[in-house]
Amino acid sequence: MAEPVGKPARPERLLLHVCCGPCSTAPLRTLKERGIMPALHFSNSNIAPREEYALRRDTARSYAEAAGAAFVEDAYAPDDWTDAVSAVPEEARISSDGTTAPAERCRACYRMRFRRSAAYAREHGFDAVGTTLSVSPYQYQDIICEELEAACAEVGVQPFFEDYSPLYPETVTLSKEAGLYRQDYCGCAPSKAEADRGREERAEARRRIREERAAAQEEEARKAEARKAERAAYDAKRTRQRALKDALRNQSASEGEAS
Repeated sequence: MAEPVGKPARPERLLLHVCCGPCSTAPLRTLKERGIMPALHFSNSNIAPREEYALRRDTARSYAEAAGAAFVEDAYAPDDWTDAVSAVPEEARISSDGTTAPAERCRACYRMRFRRSAAYAREHGFDAVGTTLSVSPYQYQDIICEELEAACAEVGVQPFFEDYSPLYPETVTLSKEAGLYRQDYCGCAPSKAEADRGREERAEARRRIREERAAAQEEEARKAEARKAERAAYDAKRTRQRALKDALRNQSASEGEAS
């Protein structure tokens, strides 16, 4: 695991930005084992719709309470998030194929959330800010680190970045054991659309595979039936030939006896 960026290496008071309950599990465990008990800051105005936001917040809060960690909810400001992402220049938001470039959208998203966590840390006497976002192998580790450092530098608190991605399998296990709600998309509306599209594409691919397999099985069955019919025709022909030979043989025998 990467060492924290900046100092203090072991903060006295760490504010840990958390994106959801499952992603909190293994990072919180490893921090507690090192004698660091962070307060968890739920600043995630990117999550849509509101019902999904509430579900993830409540899951994160319940896990924090069970683990004995303080939990702080930031104001839910989805309009501010939309403004922050929309502020990314068009040429940076759109990739060469005309679709949204996720990396730049995510950078703007990280920036807004980390700035809010850093501001809260400054106002409430925390000396460092970290995040559990790095636990996901689907996130941009370098951009997370850059934006966390930048947000902390703006208000004079220390960044405490750690690459928690090696702990991802453990978060899956721990969250399942704890019965936590596990979301199936990153959080924002664009990511949900992308996840839905990906699921549809995978479902379509599976459908095509099933159809191709069924067609192959049908073709094999047709060939087997054709071979069976061919064999039956051959056997019938052989039977007729033997019957004809037997008839000729019997006729010859009868003619011989008559003579």
